[in-house]
Amino acid sequence: MSKGKVTTRRVRTVVAVVPVLAAMAVAGTSAQAAPGTSDIAGLQAQIHDGTLLSDHGVRTACVAGCGAAVVTESPGSAKALSTTTPVGLGATDLAHAYSLPAAGVGRKGTIAVIISAGANTHLESDLAGYREQYGLPGCTTASGCLTITEFHGGPPVKPRTTDEFKESEEDWAVETSLDVDMASAACPACRIMVVQTPDIDATGEPDPDQKAADYATAYQTAVRLGANAVSLSDIEVLDSATIDAPYSKALNHPGVPLFASIGDVGSADATALGSASAESKADTSFYTWPANLPWAVGVGGTALKPVDASRTKFTEQAWHNLGGECALTFPPAAGQPASIAANCGGHRASADVSAIADPANGPAVYDTYAPFTGRPQNWIVSGGTSASSPFVAAWYVRSSGHTTGATGPSALYGAPASVFHDVTTDGAAPSLREGLGWGPKVCQAGPGWDGPTGLGSPHGLGRF
Repeated sequence: MSKGKVTTRRVRTVVAVVPVLAAMAVAGTSAQAAPGTSDIAGLQAQIHDGTLLSDHGVRTACVAGCGAAVVTESPGSAKALSTTTPVGLGATDLAHAYSLPAAGVGRKGTIAVIISAGANTHLESDLAGYREQYGLPGCTTASGCLTITEFHGGPPVKPRTTDEFKESEEDWAVETSLDVDMASAACPACRIMVVQTPDIDATGEPDPDQKAADYATAYQTAVRLGANAVSLSDIEVLDSATIDAPYSKALNHPGVPLFASIGDVGSADATALGSASAESKADTSFYTWPANLPWAVGVGGTALKPVDASRTKFTEQAWHNLGGECALTFPPAAGQPASIAANCGGHRASADVSAIADPANGPAVYDTYAPFTGRPQNWIVSGGTSASSPFVAAWYVRSSGHTTGATGPSALYGAPASVFHDVTTDGAAPSLREGLGWGPKVCQAGPGWDGPTGLGSPHGLGRF
């Protein structure tokens, strides 16, 4: 097996590291009162005009590992902005934004969400709370709609008992809830399969080969259990040799595409392109895994902004400072035209597709699992390409009719342009990628394919 070297994980997510670590030291302090009705209206107004991060911060859900972005009470704070009424964009809003029809319309299938989260005993009830809020049909384990299994296909992972693991599991629950809520919003009639890999982040940085191998096992289990598409929000930064590693090849199963987050840069803070990220980008032998594998679907991110008070009309642009990536030792993605690969010298150009990611107008997420703090977060505002990956994967299942022969993004590249909303503005400054041999379209959104948003975001239900 080729050895993969980790430099960092989710290196492109906006996170104030020092405040997060400081907050860890005071974990267990009493929670502040939830915002009142007038405050909820004000927060919803900030979602509407994109100013939420003017008065609030944003952090990653986990100190290590997962990369879901979470809006916090104030800039520099690690405490999530928690409300008893949803503030962020919900399933109804996303249906309007992406021209999705009524819940029962479209294909039905199974979307698998792979996480590295350990246990979450509130997952089913939290999912029920989200779906009830937006009038979506129930999805329970008893009905067979929801399946929760460990990565070999056995019973769900049991909760750990030490504070270290309780804290990690509480953090990871945000990522899990984000994944299943976004899958529900995109395909309310789809079955949801949650495949749990071991929670090994609480013990420190895990061996990269082991982590990748666990994900490959989880993917193969999802395929065996009937998934029509798989979403993986966690990412690794591995060396280019990993394209030949067994765990990379195991992610290639025609007809069951893996949708993988490309990573994040926050909408309000370019400092995410700090020294670690710059070093990993300057060394072109390191790439985002698995999103840049030629047989994976790399999912980018957008800023989705409502333009009317009823949240029925939206504008969309690339998530500010988010750029794509060239894997200069990989071949083009499956089905990727030569004209797109030319932006990367004939090599793999990422992303392939995109959807909502900016937490400034981020999705509403419902999460109450709090084994460490004992303080359920209830409704929070989240984001990151951890949001866009499960959403696009579920939309694909609902749209595609389960294209059995398609490899990775090939069906997307073969689809008519009408399937996508072409996102044409914003993204990373071209100067951030100068000297890396990448074409300007890899950095900045524009007509047609571009690096931050790929072919664009979902528009209605396509047929691939």
